[in-house]
Amino acid sequence: MAVNVKRLVGMAGIIGLCFSSFAWAAEAEKDAATPVSIVGIHQPETKRPALLPAMYAGFVAVQAWDVYTTSAALKNGAREANPAFSSFAGNSAKTLGFKAATTASTIFFVERMWKRNRVGAVVLLAAVNGATAAIAMHNARNARVGR
Repeated sequence: MAVNVKRLVGMAGIIGLCFSSFAWAAEAEKDAATPVSIVGIHQPETKRPALLPAMYAGFVAVQAWDVYTTSAALKNGAREANPAFSSFAGNSAKTLGFKAATTASTIFFVERMWKRNRVGAVVLLAAVNGATAAIAMHNARNARVGR
């Protein structure tokens, strides 16, 4: 059974955006109904669940695996299908720089999202982790087959 990676990534992104926009709209309605107090009230921040940093570490690991499997597949004759990444594919330094930038920006934006929508942030990061793992598995298969 062939998995269309573009469709998988697209669906994961759409699902993540849907969940985050529903929760954001619900939170906006809740905030609109909350009366505003003139007196400042200190609300302690809730602690971050242990799941989120573990998911960040997993995301970094999956990204590293993707770099490894991509380079192995390219060495065995595969071609880079992602047009945004194809100009970086032949150069290890550019590849690592691109992956480091995308990994850091993803973690940054998930962290910002976590402050407004905790469940949506976890769901989005899980979807991105799954999509990246699927891409890396596809690359590993191409590295073994040697297309």
